[in-house]
Amino acid sequence: MRRELKKRGITHLKVVYSEEPPLTPAKADGEENTCRRSTPGSTAFVPSVAGLIIAGKVIKDLAGGNA
Repeated sequence: MRRELKKRGITHLKVVYSEEPPLTPAKADGEENTCRRSTPGSTAFVPSVAGLIIAGKVIKDLAGGNA
């Protein structure tokens, strides 16, 4: 989404994102080194937390906060 907005020249929107690199899932006991499990996109609580973060920012902006 951010890439598409940038391509269209839209720069005034606030977004929530993470700069952390994804972690590779740990191998279970007995698995070989050739095991290729996919990296999960997020855990169940991540989308709701992102919503709370952006909602907090919107409320601060409406209330005139600087943070």
